[in-house]
Amino acid sequence: MNSKTLNTVQYVGATLLIMGTVTFLLSIMGLGDRTLTMIGVGLVMGSVFIFMMGLFLSLSEELTVRYKKENRRFNQ
Repeated sequence: MNSKTLNTVQYVGATLLIMGTVTFLLSIMGLGDRTLTMIGVGLVMGSVFIFMMGLFLSLSEELTVRYKKENRRFNQ
């Protein structure tokens, strides 16, 4: 797999997940602000979405490269 893309998506997703979790827990435990709670939930959902899309793009790129190599081998 393309490890550079996968590592980048992993670090961005983990950073957003941590930020969203901290924001959500702070809003629930301390502040009680409903808007901040929704921002925390949105950050967590966004991080999961970014990670899944990055994983999908990385896997589809790997499968495309593998498919082209196999077609080249059979066409010779």
